[in-house]
Amino acid sequence: MKTLNVCALILGLTLGFAFSVHAGKADCENLDGDGAKPVKEVGKEGDAVQNDYDEIVEEDDRKGVTYLAYIGGRTPKPNNCGLNPKNPEAEWTGWGGPLDTDNATIGEGGGTRNEIVIGGIYFERGIGSHSVATMVYDLSGDNYLKFEGYVGMSDEKDPAECGHGGSGDFIFSIDGKQVFKSDVLQGTDGGKNVDAVKVEFDIPANAKELEIIMGDGGDGAGCDHSAIGDAKLLNAQALAVEPANKLPTIWGHLKDSY
Repeated sequence: MKTLNVCALILGLTLGFAFSVHAGKADCENLDGDGAKPVKEVGKEGDAVQNDYDEIVEEDDRKGVTYLAYIGGRTPKPNNCGLNPKNPEAEWTGWGGPLDTDNATIGEGGGTRNEIVIGGIYFERGIGSHSVATMVYDLSGDNYLKFEGYVGMSDEKDPAECGHGGSGDFIFSIDGKQVFKSDVLQGTDGGKNVDAVKVEFDIPANAKELEIIMGDGGDGAGCDHSAIGDAKLLNAQALAVEPANKLPTIWGHLKDSY
């Protein structure tokens, strides 16, 4: 991993990395405390250590950014927390539901949640679930032009559990047309953490809905804590301004996949 971004480090030390402040949006609903498996900031993350991280992707606070949410958001018109799915909440998660927390992964079963770390990178915003899960987001509330996010398996399971920290795949579709499908991703591969994979695609004019399917990777769902870090929709106002945290020490590390 590359050196931790200094600005992110200062922010983290200031906030103390308490879970309740990471959302950055008052409308979000967050787990109090440190999660079932607390995250830990380190100088260099280790492949054999769960939930440690040495890089941060901060919340994107540009106007015109709408985060995907589960609980504190609204639909079809988002609020400050973001946009909630419109389909039944029983479809948003497999084991460990119902989901009751924004900006978290599924955790260690019913009522437990964890903060989002993928491949040693901490994401202040995002969504997570225990596959198999389907989320359908109504796009009629704004003129969204683009989706951005990072998919992967939560570090809370790798590598000790299930041999490789779980596996999963991610399919994104707009109005029934597939726009992105990941490979099967594992938490670790050959004992090494698997990087978050960048997902980025344009949203056509007059699009009605975004569907996201999290699959189990084909080898059972026991450790498949799937996560999408920094999952957000952008309109023209957001695209007119570069994000403040688009720095080489953060973005250069992440694997692009279009």
